[in-house]
Amino acid sequence: MNDLKFALRQLRKSPGFTLVAVLTLTLGIGANTAIFSVVNAVLLKPFAFAQPEKLIWIYSQMPDSARLNFTLPEFCDYRDQNTLLEGLAAVGSYNTTLVDQSEAERVQGVRVSANIFQVLGVNPLLGRVFDSADDRPGAPGVVLISHGLWERRYGKQSDIVGTNVTLNGEPRVIAGVLPSDFVLPNLDTDVVVPLQAEADPRRNVRTSVHFLRLVGRIKPGISAEQAHAELDAIRQNLRRQFPDVYAGNIGIVTLPLAEEIVGNSRNILVTILGAVAALLLIACVNLAGMALTRAAARQRELAVRSVLGATRSQLIRLLLAETGVLAVTGGALGFLFATYGSSVLISLVPPDLPRIHDLAIDTRVMLFTAGTILLVAGICGLAPAWLLSRTDLRDALASGGRGSAGGSTQSRLRHWLVAGQVALALVLLASAGLFLRSFALIAKESPGFDPQNVLTVRLSLPAPSYPDRAAFVTFYEKLLPRLAALPGVESAGYVSLLPLNRGHASINFFVPDRPAPPETERPAANFRIITPGYISAMRIPLRDGRNFTEEDSGDRPSVAIISAPLAQKFFADRSPIGQRLTIDDTDGPPRPVQIVGVIGDVKQDRLEIPGTFDIYLPLRQVTEQGVPWLRNMSFWILRTSISPAALETSVRNQIRGVDPNVPASNVRTMEQVLSIALAIRRFTLLLVAVFAAAALLVAAAGLYAVISYGVGQRTREIGVRLALGATHGRVLQMILGEGLRLVLAGLGAGLVATFAIVQLISSQLYGVSAHDPLSLSLVTLLLALISLLACWLAARPSTKIDPIQALHSE
Repeated sequence: MNDLKFALRQLRKSPGFTLVAVLTLTLGIGANTAIFSVVNAVLLKPFAFAQPEKLIWIYSQMPDSARLNFTLPEFCDYRDQNTLLEGLAAVGSYNTTLVDQSEAERVQGVRVSANIFQVLGVNPLLGRVFDSADDRPGAPGVVLISHGLWERRYGKQSDIVGTNVTLNGEPRVIAGVLPSDFVLPNLDTDVVVPLQAEADPRRNVRTSVHFLRLVGRIKPGISAEQAHAELDAIRQNLRRQFPDVYAGNIGIVTLPLAEEIVGNSRNILVTILGAVAALLLIACVNLAGMALTRAAARQRELAVRSVLGATRSQLIRLLLAETGVLAVTGGALGFLFATYGSSVLISLVPPDLPRIHDLAIDTRVMLFTAGTILLVAGICGLAPAWLLSRTDLRDALASGGRGSAGGSTQSRLRHWLVAGQVALALVLLASAGLFLRSFALIAKESPGFDPQNVLTVRLSLPAPSYPDRAAFVTFYEKLLPRLAALPGVESAGYVSLLPLNRGHASINFFVPDRPAPPETERPAANFRIITPGYISAMRIPLRDGRNFTEEDSGDRPSVAIISAPLAQKFFADRSPIGQRLTIDDTDGPPRPVQIVGVIGDVKQDRLEIPGTFDIYLPLRQVTEQGVPWLRNMSFWILRTSISPAALETSVRNQIRGVDPNVPASNVRTMEQVLSIALAIRRFTLLLVAVFAAAALLVAAAGLYAVISYGVGQRTREIGVRLALGATHGRVLQMILGEGLRLVLAGLGAGLVATFAIVQLISSQLYGVSAHDPLSLSLVTLLLALISLLACWLAARPSTKIDPIQALHSE
């Protein structure tokens, strides 16, 4: 306690040092705590599953798709034939319109086999989960709702269980509310309904769509490899039984469920956590140098304490008490900073980062902060303690405290610490530079359309009201003139799936007048249903042929428009206009379509993916089997001459005017869609750049402090040099030379570390090598210039030293 009281008195006597130290640690520890809270929520927090390590997510593998979903018959085969899984469940997307006493709302959800909650080991928050009776044909309609929907739409009503709702025109009863931490990979679960596989018309259609994802629980004592081998054996058996259907199935992919949920977020978050940890380390090294300087200045005091009976361990404890007070104070303020700044951090986090809404300051985060404080206290206290262990206190007492306190040993250690700061700052700056150049390159990529002044609206049509193509087309014919007549609307169109929007739809195809490739080798193309106004509303360039017209209806020959990359690949020797493609877009055999137009390449999935094959079909010619998909995947596109946001209310009113049971959702501008597509890269760049800028300032401050301290300690030496004829310019050159040597040493070590470390982020870069010479050269030059500026500012007082005053004390 005496040591702590003395440390507090010492810190009060040095308010400047105390303020800088506390602010630096608040920044470093607060930033680390905030980022760790994100890592904790996404990666470390236990999943809401019983024994999650026994759960696997299962995909089928095709030559052109490493992760393909399953058909309904396939699910039933794997479910019934496996022996090493405690249970196998299926999940399929289910987007629907929810109607109750309030306004209709489009919600996203899933259809699941009733055993999924037993497989996952999930209990409801309210009510019950599904049981086997809910999966039987003709069972009463039930639905589970998510915690988010229960909170948002029903205000957490405790009596919600038993409430009647309508989903896509079908009456259902709310059976339960799911826990807040329930999550499935890449799926929104506002509502969950039973799959009822045996009642599905696709139960025995082996060529039906691949819409199911499988999740299984491995039995105790069984390894993941054994489970995978059995599933693959079932696949091989199906391929032998149905060679025409499953010729393209070349394997089974099994992944831990937790890994599938986290996805690519792990690499991104680990990168950001590494960057903020490097910032904290730079701050600690900086404060260690400052503590070293203070300890050197206190050599005489420590010597007196030693003479009066203090042991070296007691003296070291005294020095550690001071850094401990700083670390605890900075850590406490940093913890408060992270706690109250979490809402700001969440606003910056991309919306598709899994489990981010579970972010909370829990016990694990508090333990991390406590561990960080101990680490900081140790690092900052090691330097003065090491100096004390190598100092002869009797000599310090005999010297009366004159001269350069700490001698050459202390000076060398200070210099090493500063060079280390420069090296770490270079690593962070290099990472930020690579992310910046990568982001700039991808932002320059043309999406293939003009996103300015485009409003997008997603619709979901109830099945009872729109059972077939004729009803769907009637809705389109009623709504199109209403939207086109709105003030400021230049053109309007429809597309089944918006570019750069989360979602995927593809079909296999081949050119019929060439040798038909085996099914395993048939290429795939992005598959879109559009209206004539879509291409003009998006301003996609028409390269050849014509656009669709309203005359391209169901009683006319089937036509298609293809993308330029597809035309270049398969029709390089001739014009594609008038040629035919055979496409596999139904549960029946492949059918022919005639190519009537070629349009430019559109980035459908991600801006990073170049030149995809795209096939567009007219809405009026959609097959009846495609109507259920279109009911859930309907996007209207409006190009405007005014601000698109100003039309949102009018658009919603027009949709209600056609059918009040069709809710509009995801009303966004196309520029917002583009922004969301770049969100995760922007998030990574922003945080790494902020941490790198902070590291640069801290490193420059450390360099300034070391040079400035050196000038103060060498005042007498500089006075002698000036008295013997040296000029102020020569003295300035000498001090800058010493600073330059520190900078060069730090840059050299930093470049070596950079070449080793940036390789770890290479998978997150686009269009730039991890060892990109331009980026590395620019950040190295920037760091060198700022470091030299810090040296010059610190060395300037040497030009004002009066040799007579400097020698007066002698």
